[in-house]
Amino acid sequence: DYLQALRDPISVGIPEGSTYEIVTMCPPYEEVIYSDLIDAVANSVLVTDDTFVLIEYPVELGCLPHVITRKDGGALVGVRNRKYGRTVIAIYIVNPSGRMEGAESRPEEFISI
Repeated sequence: DYLQALRDPISVGIPEGSTYEIVTMCPPYEEVIYSDLIDAVANSVLVTDDTFVLIEYPVELGCLPHVITRKDGGALVGVRNRKYGRTVIAIYIVNPSGRMEGAESRPEEFISI
């Protein structure tokens, strides 16, 4: 289950201390609670500074927030939010350091679609 993998990666066989540079979340729209998904990925030990997080979601949700606050005080900062038919793809960077060229924050993309 995706929540277990994000919240307790060792329990699903992901080696302790593993982190990822890119995480993609493309769940079945009707089978996920997006607030749980966003909280789990934002606070997962699998993401670290400058990790890219891509979240696919249905246009019916409206718009995801531009900034998602983490429990440790950090944040996922939105860099892109684009609509493709019924699908919207939001791209965030965890605690962006500024090292990623072309990955500037674009709050204007995180408005109602």
